[in-house]
Parts: sequence; structure tokens; C-alpha cells
Amino acid sequence: MIKDNSRPSILEANFFYLFIGIILLLLGSYVQRKEIYSGLLITEFIIILIPTIFYLKMRGYSLKEVLRLNKISIKQALLIPLIVIFSYPIGTFFNYLMLIVLNYFGKISPNPVPIPENSQEMIIGLIVIALSAGICEEVMFRGFVMKAYEKRGMKLSIICSAILFGMFHFNIQNLLGPIYLGLIFGYIVHKTGSIFSSIIAHTANNAFALVLGMLVTKISIDPEMAADAAVSGAISDTTAMLIGGIGIGFVAVICGIIVFFLLKLLPGVEDKKSENMYSNIQIDTIIYEGEGIERSTKEGIASYIPIFLVLLIFIYVTYLSFKM
Repeated sequence: MIKDNSRPSILEANFFYLFIGIILLLLGSYVQRKEIYSGLLITEFIIILIPTIFYLKMRGYSLKEVLRLNKISIKQALLIPLIVIFSYPIGTFFNYLMLIVLNYFGKISPNPVPIPENSQEMIIGLIVIALSAGICEEVMFRGFVMKAYEKRGMKLSIICSAILFGMFHFNIQNLLGPIYLGLIFGYIVHKTGSIFSSIIAHTANNAFALVLGMLVTKISIDPEMAADAAVSGAISDTTAMLIGGIGIGFVAVICGIIVFFLLKLLPGVEDKKSENMYSNIQIDTIIYEGEGIERSTKEGIASYIPIFLVLLIFIYVTYLSFKM
């Protein structure tokens, strides 16, 4: 079998994903319960970013190549936030669909992310929730994970990294939205050839969510009552949810059309890197006949055992959230 040392293996990425996921649930959730902002900083930098960089360096992988530390143009940097803003209603719609389904099985929990109530909290939120998450999570998912899965082809690498990104939140209410956004982030990275594009996209998405949340809170007469009504009142009314879903869905379709054309306008990589990358992917899949094929198949199945374990953990965490 032709060996490729230019990128991590899928087995490496999946076991690393399992390890970080367990640490996130055990330590990350604990420090976030103690104090949300410092807890998020610990989660993003200590649990996600530093172990990712350390592992790649320890294994001798090139950070520039694996993480795609390439420059982006001004036009790309300006178009990406627009793509994200119009993608936001689509992600919201997917999460809303999940809420409609979950409404039949149990109570819906409020969003754990704190909404800023003043300018000081907004600045903290932009640094901790938007920028920190944008850098740290993209390094792991559109960097480490997506690069490893390129051995199965670019499309599959984008899809798999997006699904793993969605599951990593360990919140079924916030599953479909992040998966959709992960697809957008992955495609943007593929087209621009730079992880800086997804860092901008991720940061812009979280920043937009914070600003929008603060505006909605300001408009509400009583934020606490409004939140309780959204969770216990409106969400328990199936008819109201369906009507709301139709409205959000209509907006999502319009935004989807705009996102499609904006992605078309987004400048791609100007050199032949993409062609070379696809050539490398094809080479990665070449194996010798007979014993080599059988060995590759077994290794392929074993590579996904960590993902199966994470899925079981995700189901268990979901079960506990509805049981409480």
C-alpha cells in the first residue's frame, strides 16, 4: 500500500476526536458550569487548540500544510461574512426542524450560550464565544479532521468533518445547524485553500448570533419572561411551531439562493494546488491487490470505531438531557 505521510490518517483523527470529546464532556462542562466565559476559554484553548497543535507537531506533520495556513485575498475576506450572514437563517431553520421533532419527546432546554446585555458583555462575548471558537474549533475540524478525511475524497472530507463538528456540541437541539454551517465552512476552505477563511466565517457566525441575540433581548419587554415563553409556551404549541417553521423555511430558501450565488462569486485558489491535491487523493487510494485490499478494508472499519463510540456517548448525553 502506498503510504502518505503528508497528512494525518483517519484513524488518528478519529481517536483524537474521541479523546477530545471525552475531555470536553468531563472537564469542559465542569469549568463552564463554574464560570461560563473562563470555562469557554479553557475549553477552546486548553482542551481543543493546544492538544491539536501539540499532536500534529509531535507526529511531525507540517502545520502549514495540514492546517492550510495560506493567505486569502481582500475580496475573499469581504465576501465570507456575507455568506455567513445569509447562511445563518438556514442553520436556524435546520435547528428549528429538530426542535419541532424533539417537542414530541420532551421539554426543550434554553440556549446555554449567554446573551450579552451590555457593551462590556458584548466585547467579552465577541472575544470568547466568537473569535476563540472561530480559531480553535476550525484548527481542529477544518484543519486536522478535514485534512485526514481527504484520503476519502474532498467531498467526503467536507461532509464528515461537518457531521463530526455538529456532534461535537453534544447537544441534539444544536446539531443540524452546526452540521450545515460545517458544510459551508468546509467548502469555503476547499475553495480558498486557506483555513483563515473558515476562521473568519466561524467568527462572523458567532458574532452575528451574539448581536442578533442582544437585539432581540433589547426589544423584549422582559427578557426572562420572553425566554421562558419561547421555551415553555410557544415551543409547546405544535401549531405555532409549524407556522413559525414555514415562515423561517421561506426565509431560509431565499437566503439559500443568495448563498449559492455568493459562493459562486467567492474567488478560488489561483494556482494548481487543487488539481495536485486531487491527484494526491487518488494516489492515496491506490492499494495492491489480494492481501493489501483485505488489510485496507479491515483498517478502514477499525478507523471508525471511535466515531461509533462518540455516537453512543452523544445518544447517552441526549437521553440524560431529556430525563432531567
